[in-house]
Amino acid sequence: MSKQDESEAISLFKELAKYPEVRSAKFLNSQKHYMNVESVWTQRCLEKSESHKFKRNCLIDADTSEVITRSNPQLHLECDWHVISPSGQKSVVIRKHIPDKTKPAEEKWYFEVWASSGFCEKVINVSATEKHGAVYDDDGAFGSVAWNTAEDKIVYVAEKKKVESGSYFAKPSKCQDNPPEPGMKFVSTEDWGEMLVDKKQPVVCVIDLNSEEVKVVEQGLENMSCGQAVWCPDDKGVVFSAFFQEPFRLGMIYCPVRRSVLHHYNLETDSLKPLTDENGNISVRSARFSPDGSKLVYLECKAGGPHCRTQKLMLINWLEKEECSVLIDIFESASSDYDGFHGIYSQNLTVNCWDSCSTHVIFSTSCKSAKHIFSVELQTGSITRLTDTPGCWLVRDIQGDQMLASVSCIDMSPALVVASLKDLAKGMSLSWKYLDPVTRIPGIKWQFKSHVPRIPNPVYSSLTYESIVLQPSNRTSKGFILFPHGGPHSVFPAAYQIYFVSLVRLGFTVALVNYRGSTGFGEASILSLVGNIGDADVKDVHQCAEEILEEFQLDKDRVVLLGGSHGGFLAAHLLGQYPDFYKAAVIRNGVTNLVTMIALTDIPDW
Repeated sequence: MSKQDESEAISLFKELAKYPEVRSAKFLNSQKHYMNVESVWTQRCLEKSESHKFKRNCLIDADTSEVITRSNPQLHLECDWHVISPSGQKSVVIRKHIPDKTKPAEEKWYFEVWASSGFCEKVINVSATEKHGAVYDDDGAFGSVAWNTAEDKIVYVAEKKKVESGSYFAKPSKCQDNPPEPGMKFVSTEDWGEMLVDKKQPVVCVIDLNSEEVKVVEQGLENMSCGQAVWCPDDKGVVFSAFFQEPFRLGMIYCPVRRSVLHHYNLETDSLKPLTDENGNISVRSARFSPDGSKLVYLECKAGGPHCRTQKLMLINWLEKEECSVLIDIFESASSDYDGFHGIYSQNLTVNCWDSCSTHVIFSTSCKSAKHIFSVELQTGSITRLTDTPGCWLVRDIQGDQMLASVSCIDMSPALVVASLKDLAKGMSLSWKYLDPVTRIPGIKWQFKSHVPRIPNPVYSSLTYESIVLQPSNRTSKGFILFPHGGPHSVFPAAYQIYFVSLVRLGFTVALVNYRGSTGFGEASILSLVGNIGDADVKDVHQCAEEILEEFQLDKDRVVLLGGSHGGFLAAHLLGQYPDFYKAAVIRNGVTNLVTMIALTDIPDW
């Protein structure tokens, strides 16, 4: 690389790093005529090799969704949770505090209860209760925090209290009814793997804000890891998911299809009741009650097998105590209609996923090589796509008749948008209003490309797959970079990502390959890769390269591979199987030695 090329790359990356990314967004205590949106963003600071996190508030007209005023960015003070109460008059902030920085193991957890007027009503040191260990953050697997409707209790998830074990030679204490088993002090316990390190056995906890007493839900759940707790409409109990810890814990984030049960715990009677089959081979998660308290929905899929699967949306009529019914079933194959619905692939529903009338459930999901927002009408089961342009649309929050979402696409940086759900009830298309200026990245053109496998799967013979082709619009391509995703059961959505955009702006053509086995194309596509890893996916990626080289008349002597994790595994295979075709490869944490990886990986069934 010449000095000029190096200088161009550095300058370009600095330019693109200016665009922040949405981390979270929610409605705050809104009033009749206006709504307050609080969002948290991150922005790269290349000079300090870190990311800045800031928050911003936006006041919008509740009738027109027009922006009234927008605050300047403010430094975001770190906390593990900030949850608004149902009335909007209170909020709880959960923070970790380490009194002595030289002893991080002596961390303490505090619940701060704040009034909407801006002062702190109460601070509770939950660590002092000695009922549990660390409070779980929003980890996407177990952590949750929720107010009850009376706003005097909070349910949350924490690490189960570790019982200290004594020596075999020590005399048992006469004060203990159930003394701990001796000799267990140094016995190793698995955690839940990558991004969940030190999280071993989460338990559901309820704190009474008046008495400051903590109740831990653990009876009958000794060998389960519990989380994702929500309050029942009558405040008398909570519903949560309980995951089996056998045969192993490792790898929950990237292999979430673990066998689990949906439980209802009654606080008044101290009783536990399963809502789903305890002996079934299913994985259940993300329970959400309707605003009127009459219905409960949750996600369900088969446990085991592929690391991610198509989900069912299940329904329980809570007041009638009916059995579970299927609201949206598994979609075996994606339809040829690109604008159609191809199944649910999200691992979690948004906390507020219902419209105000409790007639529609709203969710985001992969739709081939895009992500869109859909609604399902409970009475008819009718599914409607609520977003128009291709890209990556994510529901962030729903309050009353207003929905908050974020959107980006290959050549557009992330922005927040709102829409009124009143149009949905009328059967009309939603009108999206942007809360941020739309920033288009110049010098890029992109498109979806469909591929028909030359060697079809003998069981799932009608499958297709896709790639997203990015090209410079104002210069001749310098070379072709082929980028298969990791997972393997994940997908490249048509979202803004600085790395892809940087490469295209530098003059390269980039293809993001969603080979067979990617999510968003139906359950059959996912199942087709099982037992065919290192074969079908390799052939799909190579076929994609050959077709794009021919269609776009690219230089066959300048083809490069780029991939991480399973994408790195594919890049290594391609480089070895077609050494004259690919001229170079960049492999990031690629799976290249199965013999050694089986003893080290979070997902040994891989």
